Amino acid sequence: MQALAAWNDAAPGLVGLIGRTGLPPTLDAALGALAPFDLSCAFAYPGEQRPLLLHDNLGGVAPPEIMRNYLSGTYLLDAVYSACLRGAPEGLHRLSELAPDEFFGGDYYNSPDVHPCISMETGSLAEEIVFLATPGDGLYVAYSLLRQAQSGAFSKDEFARLAAAAPLATALMRQHWRTLAPPQPAPRIVDGEAVVERAFRTFAPAELTPREQTIVSLILRGHSSLSIGNNLAIAEGTVKIHRKHIYAKLGISSQTELFNLFVRHILAERV
Repeated sequence: MQALAAWNDAAPGLVGLIGRTGLPPTLDAALGALAPFDLSCAFAYPGEQRPLLLHDNLGGVAPPEIMRNYLSGTYLLDAVYSACLRGAPEGLHRLSELAPDEFFGGDYYNSPDVHPCISMETGSLAEEIVFLATPGDGLYVAYSLLRQAQSGAFSKDEFARLAAAAPLATALMRQHWRTLAPPQPAPRIVDGEAVVERAFRTFAPAELTPREQTIVSLILRGHSSLSIGNNLAIAEGTVKIHRKHIYAKLGISSQTELFNLFVRHILAERV
């Protein structure tokens, strides 16, 4: 209760910083009083366009080129981006609630070469939670709070305190970043999966069928064979056969090799 009272006391000052550079770091401090965290960042996801880095409190955990790669193309594999394309509701979410079933064991989440929030020195993250807000049609802002491995995940009580602050936090995000919204409403994304699939259609088009490219996109974004089957209304065994054929056509033998091939492709494609 004392922490929430302090948050309520901070509210007028936060509102007064809307549109000013001091809002994100002040919001960090106010939320950190509710539940401490190690890192934070905010991205704008304007529909089908590339994301924008709005707030960087990552402490330089990864080299600058990793962030450049994220903004250029590796964001396509990010579960937060996928959730925005699916039209996830505003508010506070645990990433574990938004991500596919094998996302946290996948190459994207655990690779310091492509994930802008981890490094070899700090190790993997214990947890990421994210506030989602929609300042305009076709635009999402995702403001993430992250804990490194040594800090442990957010407890139930800590998450509850942050969730209680979410209505004001998301309202601040909407107002602070509303100018990022296009003057005319952007086309509403009806089928977020199709947006990502279009990005994958340029990957090995001479070797892979459109269905195989779709399966590659789901594999690399963290879906298990069972989840892919459910998404595509096919049997899990059929997915495994497709995966075997994909590996054979590309001359590879592992998901990590597939991941590395795609990352090299997408970064070259989107220079």
